[in-house]
Amino acid sequence: MKKSQLIPLALFLVLTLVFLWGVTFYPWDAALPSGDSLQPPSASHWLGTDNLGVDVFAQISAGFFRSMGIGVMTALCTFLLGGGLGTAAGLLGGWVDHVIGLLIQIFLSIPQLPVMIVLGAFLGQNTWNIIWILCLFSWAPVAKVMRAKTRSVCHRPYVAMAKVYGGGLWYLIRTHLAGDLLPLLSVNALGVVGKSILQESSLAFLGLSDPLARSWGLMIARATQFPGIYRTSFWLWWLMAPVLAMVLSILLLRLMVQAIQLPKS
Repeated sequence: MKKSQLIPLALFLVLTLVFLWGVTFYPWDAALPSGDSLQPPSASHWLGTDNLGVDVFAQISAGFFRSMGIGVMTALCTFLLGGGLGTAAGLLGGWVDHVIGLLIQIFLSIPQLPVMIVLGAFLGQNTWNIIWILCLFSWAPVAKVMRAKTRSVCHRPYVAMAKVYGGGLWYLIRTHLAGDLLPLLSVNALGVVGKSILQESSLAFLGLSDPLARSWGLMIARATQFPGIYRTSFWLWWLMAPVLAMVLSILLLRLMVQAIQLPKS
């Protein structure tokens, strides 16, 4: 990998270390008041405080690891479900391929945000419920890519010869498919992390996430609901800080995915 391709990874690691400082050595708690209401940024409170006197940087740091945790769990679910179904469809063919292909098309055609809002309201404000909802709408695009890639690999002459000479299903997967499918599946699963962060923040902004959790979407919602915030300077640290943290995190994740996909030569 070229040095230029390592830049997004290095920046993301720096961002992670900064927020790790915020949840470990930073003196203020993300859930307790630690200063005056709406205190501007200072040496004591790096990004100021909100209307309850809770430190904004501490909240953003906690929100980063919550968002990343939800994104990683969603990506893991996508890796297993989308990768497994897509590979099975491309490898087995027949009625299995038709059924899985139909499921993929159904989930790709569903308008995600409205259905996610309905499910979030119905299932309740729980972190695990949010993860299951995000998984439900994340596996289909990955399964579609894996299905097409598996079909392509299975049509290669050496795979056909392995079948003729009695190569079993697990032998084909382990010997001929894994080397081509795992890198593609890993990259697509990594891309799900950034998408999940945005979706979770959207649900939190709408009040469908855990109200006790430190969430970027919840911070943005509370800031925008504060009366007259745009006629004051409060929005500069209370609102813009979580927005910029979310945008920067998603951008770096997308750049990491793009860097991995670029040719190495």
